[in-house]
Amino acid sequence: MPDTTQRVAAFRAERDALLALCRELTTGEWQAPSQASGWRVQDVIAHIAGESHMLFQPLAIRAMRSRDIERFNDECVAARHDRAPADVLAEYEKWTRRLASAMTVLGRPPLGAIPLRIGELGWYPGRMLMSAYTFDVHTHLRYDIAPALGRSVPDADGASVAVINEWLLALLAKTGPGRRAEFDRPIGLTLTGAGGGSWLLQRGRRGRVEIVARAADAGTPQVTSPARDLPAWSTTRTSWRDHDLTLAGDADYLERFLDAVNLV
Repeated sequence: MPDTTQRVAAFRAERDALLALCRELTTGEWQAPSQASGWRVQDVIAHIAGESHMLFQPLAIRAMRSRDIERFNDECVAARHDRAPADVLAEYEKWTRRLASAMTVLGRPPLGAIPLRIGELGWYPGRMLMSAYTFDVHTHLRYDIAPALGRSVPDADGASVAVINEWLLALLAKTGPGRRAEFDRPIGLTLTGAGGGSWLLQRGRRGRVEIVARAADAGTPQVTSPARDLPAWSTTRTSWRDHDLTLAGDADYLERFLDAVNLV
């Protein structure tokens, strides 16, 4: 499991990658449609800027209590719709920098263990905020902005991939298909390459997915995926079928489970 220093370093690396791209954007590219439905490229960056800024405002309480985090995000973006790109970028640069600095302290014990609610997504240790924000920047940059503009960005390093996937596994445990017929017996998940590892997924209390950091026993249905592909297929930005996944064991069962995974 990554520690606070690694989480902050990963966030800063992804933040810097997005900043580098933003500084090259033309006026037309700022206003171009992104691959996030209904949002321009500028709106996606405004979203990240706004959610970083929000943590230093009373508005954070409203976000934590929200029952529809996507609608809340749309409202925050709409409030920034008419800003100049330079102002959006300045807000992003300032508040993501302050967020990283704050989390170097707030993410450490004992503060990092304090549970925080993230809307309807549930409660998570405060230290996980940095993993969630790293995932958000990574995913918006690589799947919503760069492809829409036909631009390429450097691959995330293995340390960043580990932090991003830490959040996705936590989210899977809270919001995955634990109550559904698609998940009625354990599954092994192995993520290969830098930032990977092996986990056992099994039904936990209240229909949740319990995730244990260990390899599955022999005979357990097994999914193997490149670690850096998890953000794409687990959020259904692309289908898991379009990636180099290997299914071992009961393929029909594994396919039903994978079809049911759709993380925010």
